[in-house]
Amino acid sequence: MFISLLVSLNTFAQDVIKIGEVENYIKLGPFAGNRDLAFGVQNILEEVIQDKGYDLSPKSTTEIKVELLYFDVKKTNVQLAVYGKNTEATEIIAKAYLIVDGKKKKPVVAKGVAKSISTATLIIDQGGKFSQTDVSTALKKVCVKLIEKLKL
Repeated sequence: MFISLLVSLNTFAQDVIKIGEVENYIKLGPFAGNRDLAFGVQNILEEVIQDKGYDLSPKSTTEIKVELLYFDVKKTNVQLAVYGKNTEATEIIAKAYLIVDGKKKKPVVAKGVAKSISTATLIIDQGGKFSQTDVSTALKKVCVKLIEKLKL
């Protein structure tokens, strides 16, 4: 009876991935060389990978390495008399590598954009500051696009 029970059980191998190093190659702006941004991207990648149904393990032979390449906030202002419309687009570009058994298999590049639009009858400029919510949204979008392009 014990042998028949063992034979009838199907075991499935789990898909296990390791998040490698996240390097910040951004040269200009408030996030140039920022280690906190790289750490935040690593946390978002872990979340996205787990949402896709993969398990994380530091001993996995499949690894994802990410390089942050570009960060910018593009502003557009339209003003007609006292009516004003401000649009800010936070844009992040990153490159990811799928590494299997120590060999780079597939490099992909993705761009994440988060827009915020505000309208007012009186415009007060805040001096070019960026929204933390927009940065988080853009990071999440770029991480999702990277994982989708890697086709894990």
